[in-house]
Order: sequence, then structure tokens, then C-alpha cells
Amino acid sequence: MDKAGHEVARFDRANGDDILDESALHTAASGCVAVVHLAALAHDAAGTPSEIMSTNVIGTWHVLLAAADAHVERVVHFSSAQVFGLAGGEREPDYFPIDDDHPLYASRPYGLSKRLSEDLCEAFSGSTGIPTICLRPVAVWDSSRYERVELERDREPSREWEPFWEFGAFIDVRDVASATLAALCSPDTDHARVTLCAADISATEPARTMATRLLPSVPWRGGDAFEADPWSALFDCRRAHDRLDWQPAYRWSDRPHAQATSPAAERVSARGGSG
Repeated sequence: MDKAGHEVARFDRANGDDILDESALHTAASGCVAVVHLAALAHDAAGTPSEIMSTNVIGTWHVLLAAADAHVERVVHFSSAQVFGLAGGEREPDYFPIDDDHPLYASRPYGLSKRLSEDLCEAFSGSTGIPTICLRPVAVWDSSRYERVELERDREPSREWEPFWEFGAFIDVRDVASATLAALCSPDTDHARVTLCAADISATEPARTMATRLLPSVPWRGGDAFEADPWSALFDCRRAHDRLDWQPAYRWSDRPHAQATSPAAERVSARGGSG
């Protein structure tokens, strides 16, 4: 954010800040033009269900109250693709590819807390007129995560889809940063919920092939994009493109390890077809 020309007022647990401290949040938000809200217990194992709900839902409510008090122009809230209730084997999708209109089935503490927080944001925008953009990233990978995935798959190929196959979905942390900036600068003046995902899958076989083999009962709605690029992601990010004018820049297929282990002919066809 600093490099993009934004002056950042940080509110961080690493500095002793607490999202459940409503008064401190109001002080931190004073004078801010926008709020980017990332604070959360970010996994079902990160706390008890009550702790996750309190931090993620009540904490979000505190952020929104502070934003309203500061008369900010916009709130960017980090939700999660776990709102769909499809991660970790929770349930099968209703269809592929998964888009932002897919029903929300999250019932586990973390996913449910994000689902409820999105509803809070929508109600907040309706009552205050302050736009809220809820970003729904899939698994966020940095350089260390890429390396760990590659090492695990070299050691045990079944790690590609076991114990839970997460649809080959990931997003590079740099693309998450660019989406955040896009959300801050978007002319959108309403509430929006948008999924963030890389354009292709992290896998050794094309998307439809893998989806049909692992989840044969899930209806297929993929269109021309999968003809042009068989490795296209199984999460549809068109809403993020339409609402934020954003698209991901980093692909799994651009990594040397992926190019070395994927079928060369199909890889060349996919890259050539996508232009």
C-alpha cells in the first residue's frame, strides 16, 4: 500500500492492537479515507468456535462502526472462498466452475463467520451508503507455499488431491495485493462480493478431466474458456473483473516446476489458445 502511494495507519495484533477493542478501533480509523479489514482467526483450528465467531463477526462489526464514525469512503473486507462451504471436504459444489452466484453452504466456524461478516457488510452499506467490497480469496500462496507444494507432490503425487482436493485452486499473494488496490480504487458505489483465484489450476491434468474423475456427479457448466485453455481455474472470477477491473497475473503454468511436470503438448495448447 505504501508503494502505491497510500499512507497506511496500521492496526495490528503484532503491535498489541485488538479488533475487539472498539474504542481503539475508532481512534485508529479517525482521519482515514478507507479501511482494509484483514483481521481474523483465519482457520477452524485457530481458536475455539466461540473465539472464531467473536473475533471474526463481532470484530467486523466493530470495524464497520469505526468506519462509519470516521466517515470513510469505502471498506474493503477480506472474506474467504470458504463461504461456499466447499473446502476441506465439507460438501460437493452444486456445479463447476464455481462462481459468485453459487449458494453459500458454510457451516463450520471459520467459513460461517465469513459468511455472516459479508451479510454485515451488505447491511452496513445499505444503511450508511458506504461501499463495502468483500474479497473472497481461495488459498493464498507465497513463494514458500509454492515450494512446499512442489516438494510434497514430488515426494507423494497423491498429495495433489488428498486428503481433500481443493479444486486445484490458489491465488498468488501478489495478485491479492493488486486486487486490494483495485477494490480501493474501484468506482463501484455499492456492496460487492468477489472471488479471487489464479487463472489456472495447480494440477497435472486439465481442469475438466480432473473434476469429472474426482467429482463425477457435479454438473459441468464450463464454456469456451475451457476449450481455449483446458487448465482454466474451476473458480470463476468474472465478477472481480467486471466490478473491480481486476484480473490475476500469476499462473501455476508459468512456474518452471509446472512446465517440467505437465504434459507438454497440452500445456502448449493451453497457453497458445489463451492468447
